[in-house]
Amino acid sequence: MLTSIDLLKTSKTHRVFRLPLLSLILRLSAVLILSGCGETAARFNQGQPDAKAWVSIGHSRIPVELALTPEEQRLGLGERDTLSWGHGLLFVFDQPNFRRFWMKGMRFDIDIIWIRDGRISSIARDVRHVLGENGPTVMSSELVDQVLEVPAGFSQSQGWRKGQKVRIEWAQGSP
Repeated sequence: MLTSIDLLKTSKTHRVFRLPLLSLILRLSAVLILSGCGETAARFNQGQPDAKAWVSIGHSRIPVELALTPEEQRLGLGERDTLSWGHGLLFVFDQPNFRRFWMKGMRFDIDIIWIRDGRISSIARDVRHVLGENGPTVMSSELVDQVLEVPAGFSQSQGWRKGQKVRIEWAQGSP
C-alpha cells in the first residue's frame, strides 16, 4: 500500500509517478466544494434562512426572509421542515387587503402576525398544521399590507400584542 508519492523507475529514461496522496487530496477537495454548494439550501430547509431584512417589535429584533412575489407568497413556509426560533418570513404586499393564508404543505405550527401601516393589527397564535392534509385557512380580520410568520409560541414569548409598532430594516439589495 502506498502512503506517499512513489517514484518508480521503469527504465533509464522513463519514470512513472504514482500519486495516491494527491489523488486523495483532490477527491476530498471535490467533496468539500460540492457539499458547500448545498449549504444554503440545507440551512434554509432547516429553518435558518439568510436574512433579507430584520423586523423589530418591542424589544425583539429578528432576521426574516421576504416573500415578495406571488410565487413566494403562495408557497410561504409550506414544504419546509421547520423555522428556527427567533426567525421569520415576512410577506410584503403592494396594497392593503384582507389576506387569507392556507396551511397547505405545512409541517409545523406557526404564529401569524397581521400588520397594517407599521403596527400589529392582530395575531393568530399557534396556528396548527395537519400532516398529510391541507390544514386550516386563516384570514385577517382587517385590511393588512404585511404578514409575519414566526414559530408557534414565539409572539407570545416576546409579549407581542395588537397595536405594537413594527419596524423593518431592509438588508442591502432588498426593497
